Amino acid sequence: MSAPPSDRQLQTRLRALSAGLHGRGICVLHQDGDHRFDLAENPPSILQQEFVGQIEADIFPPDIAIAFASAHDRCRDTGEEQFLSFDLGEGQRRRFFETRLTVDDGGITAIMIDMTDDRAREQAVADLLREVSHRSKNLLAIVQSVAMQTAHHSGDIQDFLDKFRGRLHALSSTQDLVTESNWRGTYLQSLVTSQLTRVGSNALANVRVTGENPLLGPNASLHIGLAIHELGANAVLHGALADDQAGHVWVDAKVERHGGNPADLVIEWQETGIDTDKVRREPRFGTLVLERIVPLSVGGTADFSIERDSVRYRLVVPADQFEV
Repeated sequence: MSAPPSDRQLQTRLRALSAGLHGRGICVLHQDGDHRFDLAENPPSILQQEFVGQIEADIFPPDIAIAFASAHDRCRDTGEEQFLSFDLGEGQRRRFFETRLTVDDGGITAIMIDMTDDRAREQAVADLLREVSHRSKNLLAIVQSVAMQTAHHSGDIQDFLDKFRGRLHALSSTQDLVTESNWRGTYLQSLVTSQLTRVGSNALANVRVTGENPLLGPNASLHIGLAIHELGANAVLHGALADDQAGHVWVDAKVERHGGNPADLVIEWQETGIDTDKVRREPRFGTLVLERIVPLSVGGTADFSIERDSVRYRLVVPADQFEV
């Protein structure tokens, strides 16, 4: 039979326990039969009082002190574990604790665990799931609208499949960029590069991108990405980026401030050196996207024009849709 530990060994073990608990949000308390604390290792910093020699009412707010003392008595009388949850502090300093009380030969041991960070993580996950659900519904609504409008403006099933596939890929590509940024959005120049790469392997060879590179919000990213896709696809088919054309595309972005009003982002697309007789101007879904759907979706304005030797598109995006 081994000898009981000496006082020095007990002190060593206590120091080791204290070191192990430090920074982990775990507090070990012990009370005698009269509710007086005789041990408090790693007490929460939000409680400035000295524990040893005190009772619950000396340490905790009245409602928590009563609940703690009642749990102490039940644990002592029944020999069963007791559980207690409460929060301390105010505002940003508020902390949430879960406490487990167990009986021993000399009194009651209570393990207080700071659950604040765990609760914050759980809340963050719940918020993220709600955000994912919300954005998924929005995206499905956009896809449904694109499918219906593409069908309305398609000549036959193959024409529909070709156009719808391209638009679906445009949305998918933008969604990937948004997801990679933890739903913050995507930078404009990355969005332009991504969309033009999809519409043609050599599309970027005659494209110049200049100006500001703001971070577009998720909503603006999806709709501006769709606009860039429409412009790029049109340019590859019969515009400045077509094989039989020697044209160029210039995409420029600038932030314009008007007095004390919030700044607007102005995105301009310009195709030059083309034969506009080959550029289709009859009503179609691509035109609807550029002139109505995209500006309406971002709360801005747009102007789309085909001139004698150029194609121009100007989109004004309000300040709440981007960050510089």
